[in-house]
Amino acid sequence: MENQNKAEIVDGQEKPSGNGQINNYVQYIVQTIKHPEDILSDKFQAKHQFGLITMISFLALILISNLLGLVSQKELLEYFGFKDYFSYFNSTISYALALILLLFVFKNQAAKTGTPYEINFFLEKLGALLVIPSILLLLSIPLELLDVTIHYWLSSLARTLLYVGVFMTSYLYISRNDIRTATIHLAGFYIFYSLVSYVL
Repeated sequence: MENQNKAEIVDGQEKPSGNGQINNYVQYIVQTIKHPEDILSDKFQAKHQFGLITMISFLALILISNLLGLVSQKELLEYFGFKDYFSYFNSTISYALALILLLFVFKNQAAKTGTPYEINFFLEKLGALLVIPSILLLLSIPLELLDVTIHYWLSSLARTLLYVGVFMTSYLYISRNDIRTATIHLAGFYIFYSLVSYVL
């Protein structure tokens, strides 16, 4: 009976037992907004799959927002000519590569400090921090279709909160309240994103 109350071990990290578990993505979103301290604790909650979905959704929404700019700016005819198709995928690819690299950097940094955090752990935490930015992007899309200026503010705020999420993930789980190290991680993320975006 005692074993039922013990946390399971997954990839060397603690996984909570089944009581009170979040069963779907909507519950995950609501729980993350209402009680962010639960998912952002230093314990692995086995919600990395939801974090991955959120991260992919964030990138997809950035892509959709970029493509909507194509329509709103009435560039459709030019787009179907010899215009550079790739430019509309530029920021999405750059963010995706920067996030992938960041996850591996965090994993390696955690190993060096003796903390048994795996990539799934950082998917869970960073994904949770991207819930609000993803919602902001989702809200900005219909406003962009209606050509309401506030859509730009929401989109810019969402991207800003991405950087805040990168900083907070480092600050809470890697640098352990060391602002300098967290700032270095944030600067590295931004520089890598900018370099990839420039190359593309």
